[in-house]
Amino acid sequence: MSATRSRPEPSTRRGFALRPASPADAPAIADVLRAAFAAYDGLLQPRPGALSETAESIAAAFADHRGFVALPDAARAGAIGADTVRADAADGRAVGSVLYRREGEGLYLGRLGVLPPWHGKGVGAALVEQVLAAGRAEGAGRVILNVRILLPANVAFFRRLGFREAALGTHAGFSAPTYHVMERRLP
Repeated sequence: MSATRSRPEPSTRRGFALRPASPADAPAIADVLRAAFAAYDGLLQPRPGALSETAESIAAAFADHRGFVALPDAARAGAIGADTVRADAADGRAVGSVLYRREGEGLYLGRLGVLPPWHGKGVGAALVEQVLAAGRAEGAGRVILNVRILLPANVAFFRRLGFREAALGTHAGFSAPTYHVMERRLP
């Protein structure tokens, strides 16, 4: 494996474009995460950590995380290569985001969020595919993530993307498992 690793290029999908995220995107990413997880507030215990994310916590995460943002096509011309994205979906605000980090032989995918009006349009799957492409480019052997047991639709989403349940995990303070550890091996 060479010391120089290629990064996936920004890509365009139907209705939206993806590009690598930067710390300048932290406010938009925090907004996406809070909006994406708002429906789970009060329903999941423990409370989803994504609901507590701030621009500052996301910016700090870039010390060991990387990520991607999804932008509506209308914003694509101004957003690819731009340092920041701030506005609503009609004028360029991020409509989805994902963060990931190196973990052992693989990557850990976390903080995947898509604004509710963009659900079902392929944004989440495209963001996951970008992380998988990054993992392949970096020579990672797998991508892992955690999904709440009480969210079977989310488990099914990741199964459709080739992930499988590898283990069960339990949040601190709970006596029974609260999440699936899901894994996808990379070629």
